[in-house]
Amino acid sequence: MKTSNFGLVKVFSFALVATVCQLAVGQTTDTQTFTVTVPSALSIVAPADRQLNHDTTNNNQVFVPGADVANHWAVMCNSGAGATVNLTTSTPFTHTTNSNFKRDARLDLAISSSDNDGTGSAVWTVSTATDTTDYAGADADASVQATSAAPGKATLGLTVTFITDTYSTLLQGDYEIDVVGTIAAN
Repeated sequence: MKTSNFGLVKVFSFALVATVCQLAVGQTTDTQTFTVTVPSALSIVAPADRQLNHDTTNNNQVFVPGADVANHWAVMCNSGAGATVNLTTSTPFTHTTNSNFKRDARLDLAISSSDNDGTGSAVWTVSTATDTTDYAGADADASVQATSAAPGKATLGLTVTFITDTYSTLLQGDYEIDVVGTIAAN
């Protein structure tokens, strides 16, 4: 069996060229990217239901959130444009077994705590602080509002007032309202 030197030279030359080409095109730098994806977050959580016994005077009866955070609304959004929160009642306080007996309700809203924007300013602010129903004047709803212009969380203190007027004209039993909280990204 004869081997041609020319054939070996061709194979050797090809192998040499392939090796040199690999060395010539090898990378000396590369990059790897690490990405964290933050999902959308938009939430509102109401505190537990509250009840009080009337003090049997003509004084208004007030549900104050106080310092206990469990009595505050918790809100959060991570939209770049922030969010708007509305706390609304669509009825005055109404007797649970005889809807002819009603008393007006007043809602007062305050920011209990808020993330800040990095400059010390609160992210969340109150845009509508107080509203009152006026069932005699056919205004059955009351709504208060807080807004943010940036991502952040807050606790909102909602004070709800049962406007007694005259105690002696109240029918015994329970008077109720529901406050509905909604949050929407701006």
